[in-house]
Amino acid sequence: MSTTIGSPPDSFSLSPLLSLLPTCGSVARVEGMVSSLFARQEKVVQLREQGGSKELERRLACEEAMLRQVLDWLSAKSGGGE
Repeated sequence: MSTTIGSPPDSFSLSPLLSLLPTCGSVARVEGMVSSLFARQEKVVQLREQGGSKELERRLACEEAMLRQVLDWLSAKSGGGE
């Protein structure tokens, strides 16, 4: 790694895990999918209530939490929460 003293640090040295993630997408693209996200969340809740293996229940719980977080964030953003 050959950098000069005056150059800013590279992204990996500042946040190594973040540098491995893909670049951020457009929020506007996600905002257009609110109804689909809500429908998927309802389906996941339904599947969890039906039961299944421990692994399936764990995966569905994680997906439900992720969907709830995204929907909460989008509703706060559209409600003027910024």
